[in-house]
Amino acid sequence: MAVRRKRRSGKRRSPIPGLRARLSEAEETLKAIRTGLVDAVVVSGPGGERALVIEGATHPYHVLLNAMGDGAALLDPDGTILFGNRRLGEIAGASLESLRVSRFQQLVIPAERSRFETFLREGAGLSGAREFALVDGAGVATPVWIALSAVPAGAGPAPAGSDAQNGVTVLMAIITDLTDRKQAEATRLRLLERLISAEDDERRRVARELHDETGQSLTALLVGLRAIEDQAVTVDVRSAAQRLRRVAAQTVDGVGRLARGLHPSILDDLGLAVAARRHASDFTKAFGVAVDLRVDGTVSPRLPLLVQTTLYRILQETLTNVARHARAEVVVVELKYQGTVLELVVRDDGVGFDVAAVLNQASGLGLHGMQERVALLGGAVEIESTPGTGTVVRARIPAPPPTTPEPAPA
Repeated sequence: MAVRRKRRSGKRRSPIPGLRARLSEAEETLKAIRTGLVDAVVVSGPGGERALVIEGATHPYHVLLNAMGDGAALLDPDGTILFGNRRLGEIAGASLESLRVSRFQQLVIPAERSRFETFLREGAGLSGAREFALVDGAGVATPVWIALSAVPAGAGPAPAGSDAQNGVTVLMAIITDLTDRKQAEATRLRLLERLISAEDDERRRVARELHDETGQSLTALLVGLRAIEDQAVTVDVRSAAQRLRRVAAQTVDGVGRLARGLHPSILDDLGLAVAARRHASDFTKAFGVAVDLRVDGTVSPRLPLLVQTTLYRILQETLTNVARHARAEVVVVELKYQGTVLELVVRDDGVGFDVAAVLNQASGLGLHGMQERVALLGGAVEIESTPGTGTVVRARIPAPPPTTPEPAPA
């Protein structure tokens, strides 16, 4: 007996509307890709979902980075370049394609690569910036300032030609070319050096004229007044001549101090140590403040002219400030070597002052002048003081000591 099966009631759902919806979605996606609205797609596979960048797609972030005047790069924590903009390619003298298959360390000059590795490791956890030098294919080094910051990979553009790794931290590097800034600074330093040299030459000329011309004229006046005293003249004339001779003698001493203050000839003839002793002695006589001068025996009298002139000016300026403001009783001056650095230390027991406040005032121009002079020679000036605790001025200038002993100055 044949049994006929009843057909199930109800209509089978047609797949056509779903296919049409998927086709419409695919067409919209292709349209977005063609117009540049999409530069990556997500595909599912055995390994899960992956975001793949479309070859040739231009992400708005890429457009922005390529328009920057500074170099820019996205780096893996190990330094692999995921993206580099056009300016970075110009600085490194490399194509963008070659940048994407290299590590940033290869762009850094060999002497600084170890330091850059440390900088890279530190940058993975926090932002930072340091100066390095990048070298191009021709071996030409370019000074740059690299600012490094950590950003989530999903927050920025996916590097062209590679997979985006959502949730993984990458490093954003902004590379600023310092060539123009270095050249401008070098020009400024050359002009400053010429200005200081011209100032010192003028001081030297005026001091020489005071000594040779004004001093000689006053000396001749002294001799003439002495001759008048020795002649058979009246008591009134002799008394007037003696009084005038004392005034002339004081004027000769004043002119001598003025000439030495402008530029002591002993500085050129016998060196910094002897000139410092003379100035300390004059200071004590003029202001009644004891100066304890301690000079390292290795300080050469044949120091470069600009070095010894600079330290002498700092000693002058510091002792002048002590006389005007410190109300000190004792000043200790040390001139010594710290390795290959010549150090001048002036320490007083005066009333002290607020360093930051004085440097921000016009009255701090003397301190600014000291700092500029020393910076010109690659050194630095440190000023330590607080109200009521005295002041320490420490100036350091690179000046290697002599390799052979020198005879002591007469």
